[in-house]
Amino acid sequence: MATDLVGNVQLQRFIQLLADLNHQTVSIIKTGDTKILTQMNATIEEMYAIQHNGKEDAYTAIEEDMQIIYKNFNAVVTMVNSNEKATGDKITSEAVKKFLHNIFDANVRIVYAYGLA
Repeated sequence: MATDLVGNVQLQRFIQLLADLNHQTVSIIKTGDTKILTQMNATIEEMYAIQHNGKEDAYTAIEEDMQIIYKNFNAVVTMVNSNEKATGDKITSEAVKKFLHNIFDANVRIVYAYGLA
C-alpha cells in the first residue's frame, strides 16, 4: 500500500483499533464473556467510520476483510440476542465462536496487508 503512516493520525488510530479488536476477539474466545461485545461494538463502529470514509489505498484495499468483520460481528450479536436461555446453548456457542474466528482471521489479514506482522 502506498499510504504513509508518518503523520497520518487517522491511519494510526485505525491500526490501534485493529490491535484493540484483536485483543477483544481473543479475550472473548478464551473467556466466553459476552460483555466484551459492547467494547467490540464500539471498536468496530469506529473502525467502520474511519475505513468507510477513507479513500486511500490503506482503506480501500482492505474492504473485503472489513466487510467480513462487520458481517460476522452482526451475526454474533444476532446469535447472542436470539438465544432464549440466560446461558448460551451449545449450537449458539459454536456459531458465535466460528463468527469470532472469522473476525480474528480477517483482522490478521489486515495486519499482514499493512506489513505489521
